[in-house]
Amino acid sequence: MRTVTPTRYCAVVDDMSPDDVQPVDGSHALDVRQQLIAAATVEFSRHGFAGASTRAIAVRAGAHQPQINYHFASKEALWRAVIDDLFLQCSAFLKAEETYEDPVDELREWIVGLMLFSAEHPELGRMIMHEAASYNDRMNWLVDNHARPFVERRDRVWALLKERGVTQDLDDQLAESTLLGAITIPFVLMPHVERMYGPLELNDERLRHHAEGLVRAFLPGLAD
Repeated sequence: MRTVTPTRYCAVVDDMSPDDVQPVDGSHALDVRQQLIAAATVEFSRHGFAGASTRAIAVRAGAHQPQINYHFASKEALWRAVIDDLFLQCSAFLKAEETYEDPVDELREWIVGLMLFSAEHPELGRMIMHEAASYNDRMNWLVDNHARPFVERRDRVWALLKERGVTQDLDDQLAESTLLGAITIPFVLMPHVERMYGPLELNDERLRHHAEGLVRAFLPGLAD
């Protein structure tokens, strides 16, 4: 059984200067563009867009700072490329909408898929939390280009389940964010969780069991 290990770099107190940053593993063997995306994923998820340094990104990637503008034109374009890359990876954990005949199965597999993704790649949730704390153009772009289709699909599924009478009595416009938070927040805040409970050993079996608990919590009307 595959072991799912959450990214742990944020579990360390971040007091490094750019001179202390170490390049990503295998940086010289990878395409420079992908090196920069991998390094920027770390820096943006740690520090947010405003706090991330292009110098630190370049050093972590084993690249030169001008190469960021060469490959991405700007820091914001690099941030968008990171978001694109993370959502592409997320989509690999989720099945297409037409795969399901029963909305219960669709919600269950969506919870499982998103949980497995978040356990392995908490950076997306961390980047979203940085931007979602204020009204800004990056948040607008993220919602319009990536998040909205996910939310609209979940809203359709939730509406079908609500018609069936199996859902919790939640506000329709808050249900999606509530469920999303229940799935992702433990991994986004893993440094806090592990400070409280110590290192977690996570695998598919444990995560799927937890996911089924969330299904039952949000769909209390399901028959046993």
